[in-house]
Amino acid sequence: MAHESDHKRQFKNRKEKIGWYLDEIDCYKEDMGKWYTLGVRIILPFLLFIIPFNKLVYHGFEWIRTHFLLGIIPEFNETIPLCLWMLVCLIFLAILIFLPRFATFCEFVSSFGFYYLAFTVTYMVEQGGKLVERGFITNGLGYFTIISLSIFMFMKLVFLVFEIAYKIVFRGETEPKAYKDEANEIVF
Repeated sequence: MAHESDHKRQFKNRKEKIGWYLDEIDCYKEDMGKWYTLGVRIILPFLLFIIPFNKLVYHGFEWIRTHFLLGIIPEFNETIPLCLWMLVCLIFLAILIFLPRFATFCEFVSSFGFYYLAFTVTYMVEQGGKLVERGFITNGLGYFTIISLSIFMFMKLVFLVFEIAYKIVFRGETEPKAYKDEANEIVF
């Protein structure tokens, strides 16, 4: 007796096979429900980007202050970058909630900016009476942030590729996705 798992699905052509797999991936994503939307699309990106936004805002503010605002703000001020960082985080949270596709663009741009800072910027600090060159990321939290952000952005890129492929394969469809199972019943 053949089990249901032994049955191999037959496809007419490669496009139908790719469409079926993309439909299955999309159905799994939809089956995850609200926790996927809240957890993976809103809460996780917000938490992952708290430290990168902190570094981007503080470094960006210091660069703008030293290049353009030295006459206005001669000394480094902690209050202005802190307020800017909180404002950027609130704006990013609003974008995550109300504009999820634009949030993906913001995540890619912010992560590339953070990677640029993390791998290219160095500081000269005085240590033991000598000047020593230090990297932008110097502790375990910084390395953890880079690794977790890299994993998140890789998965974001994978799902973005699946989404684009899905739009290409199923372009022009106005009805919900459906396929017929072995009993010729439509399964949504």
